[in-house]
Amino acid sequence: MIQIACVIFNKLADAAFKLKANRKLFTRATITLTKVKKEAAMNIRTATSKDAPAVARQYLQLTAEMAKLAPQTIQPAPIDQTGYFKDYIEDANADVLLAQADVELLGFLLVVMAETRADPEVVFHRFGFVVDLYVTPNARKQGIGRALLDQATQWTRAHDGEFMQLNVLGEDTGARKFYQRLGFEPA
Repeated sequence: MIQIACVIFNKLADAAFKLKANRKLFTRATITLTKVKKEAAMNIRTATSKDAPAVARQYLQLTAEMAKLAPQTIQPAPIDQTGYFKDYIEDANADVLLAQADVELLGFLLVVMAETRADPEVVFHRFGFVVDLYVTPNARKQGIGRALLDQATQWTRAHDGEFMQLNVLGEDTGARKFYQRLGFEPA
């Protein structure tokens, strides 16, 4: 069973982790959406390099929302991050998961395999680290974030991860409640 941990921070935290190679495919998840498109099937799939520009556009929306919540900590991404996401998409130690209904991108999740440092006083752990999770405002509260996290959990298990970890802004009470409902706990 995967344990779930959540790190709540008020400042950006440095994530010190080392990535290792291991990549496996997972099955697709399908749920039915009612608000976004009447009875449209939503699929979770792994992003390809062609998806990087669309993910980068949603990342701009994510950072803009975060900057409104915590302007002393976060600022909107100043430039296009397509290259950033292409690098992760092509990395064997990471995946960008997409939620789509027909051709509409409803959200994304970036997950990487991480390990605790190899210091003598630190207990070794291999885990999935959720770097980003974003669902478009019109698609929220329909199970999309949960579906993305479920796939990230499967991905973490397939990569021999012991647990999942993520960071969330202390000011983002909605996200904190969402993660706690899913079993994440402050660590």
